[in-house]
Amino acid sequence: MNNKGSFIIFLVCVCLYSFSGCSSKQITLNNIDSQKVDSLIKVQKVNDLTIIVHFGYDAVTAIKTEQGIVLVDAGISTALTAKYRKTIEKEFRQDDYVYVINTHGHHDHIGGNSIFSQAKVVGHENCQNEISERWTNPEKSMMRFSNIVEDYEQQLQQSIPNTAEWDDIFTQKIRYMSAYLDINNHVTVKLPDITFSDSMKLELGDTTFEMIYFGKFHSNSDIMIYIPEIRMIFIGDLFSKYGRPSINDLSTTDVVRWRQAISWIEKRINNIEKVIEGHGQILSVNDLKQFNNNILSKFSEQNNN
Repeated sequence: MNNKGSFIIFLVCVCLYSFSGCSSKQITLNNIDSQKVDSLIKVQKVNDLTIIVHFGYDAVTAIKTEQGIVLVDAGISTALTAKYRKTIEKEFRQDDYVYVINTHGHHDHIGGNSIFSQAKVVGHENCQNEISERWTNPEKSMMRFSNIVEDYEQQLQQSIPNTAEWDDIFTQKIRYMSAYLDINNHVTVKLPDITFSDSMKLELGDTTFEMIYFGKFHSNSDIMIYIPEIRMIFIGDLFSKYGRPSINDLSTTDVVRWRQAISWIEKRINNIEKVIEGHGQILSVNDLKQFNNNILSKFSEQNNN
């Protein structure tokens, strides 16, 4: 373990000792072993130009273009995303990051923005407000993450070590622990350098990134990213398998924008082979079609009412 890794582990120990309800028995080096974290970082090759780096539910996608590497989302924290960066550079054998595109402003998608300091961060204009809200009441966020970590620690105590279930709980605990540390250590999240209100296109030689704002749905800054050259669309946390919508607030809908976004999808759907959701799961075009149908059925229900 290098000095930086040891220092991160030390900070985690200090952080955990500060959590209310956490006993010294719960805090062991086995639980926070950096080598264990490294062993659970997985690389999924999507095609010759695209990889997804996973750590449990954390996911960062890297796309190699003629003008450099473009990332979709940046993970939950700087400590974990620094590890993802090393993994990407090992896979691609280059480190020329040009853009980080945030699918929305929730903490688990923007926490590692600053790790790619040379890249421009791109997001919807509402993304800036969502990120800034994290700092309006950091104590509240820290308490929330503290409670989540404590809950996962209790689950670990009841699980069989090194089983798939234990690994899943462990990654969740480490994710939220590292997010807590960023807030506790006053690590500032890098805000988008480039924003848009409706749609935007980035052309990077052999690769085009077409983006559209979906409207208020899972967050207030949800966008979709379509890359025609590799026949792929990124949908953030808009939906999961079988097109299950991840809508947060049924009382605040943005139906007009939803219609526009679905029309935008349908114009491109015959050239889409893979759908990448916000936590790295590869969905099918049928999942995308089911999502469209689910949203259109909501329109019908509203019209009938």
